[in-house]
Amino acid sequence: MRPMLTWIAVGLSLVAASFVKGTTGLGFPLIATPMVALLVDLKTTYALLLVPNILMDVLQVARGGFPGPLWRRMWPLFAASVVGVFLGTRIFLAIPARAVYACLAAAIGLYLATAWLKISVAVRPSQERWVGALTGFAGGVLNGIANLSGPPAAIYLMSLGLGKREFVKAVSSIFLVMKVSQMAAIAQGGILTGRILAASGGLLLLSLGGFWAGLRLQDRIPQRGFTLFLQVLLLGMACIFVYRAIP
Repeated sequence: MRPMLTWIAVGLSLVAASFVKGTTGLGFPLIATPMVALLVDLKTTYALLLVPNILMDVLQVARGGFPGPLWRRMWPLFAASVVGVFLGTRIFLAIPARAVYACLAAAIGLYLATAWLKISVAVRPSQERWVGALTGFAGGVLNGIANLSGPPAAIYLMSLGLGKREFVKAVSSIFLVMKVSQMAAIAQGGILTGRILAASGGLLLLSLGGFWAGLRLQDRIPQRGFTLFLQVLLLGMACIFVYRAIP
């Protein structure tokens, strides 16, 4: 694909992923990462998605006020996730692309399994600190390697029985901590060049446009059918990554 056509396709992929996030509430990296990774190399993919991802998370966390008490409750998870992200990024830089494609396929498979099987667990208040820390570390490693951390975070937060608003703020806070950490980690690894950072910023308006359109159409699209379509799409992407992971 020619360079100009590649960037157009990347831009359209981000619009689509942002639209999906606005419409269904699914995570932006979950949709954007496999779509963009089909067009450019993995390192460029991770770097390009950072700025739009961070801004969307900031907007969701800040909406209605910053959740100070929730942050104090979840600090062990945040701290462990930073360690996990740096470790996962080092693994990402050290392993071959085929192994990362396999991790992407596995991460998508984990998400689909939690959605289809409706996995749920219960965490007692006395267990929150160490379970949260383990969740943050595992999610951080997964984020560093595969740019996806939604399944562990979602399962853990559902186990706490948070209300809808608290859940959104909590999961957005987790993603924000991980993405800021990932930005520092990949910058340290030499991936986040000025050119890629500028391109990521340039894609920001497209992402926000798609996100806004998704929010406007949220109540007009049958949720169940659209979610099923996205799950089938993700399954197809996972199959492509499995193919790419085969020597």
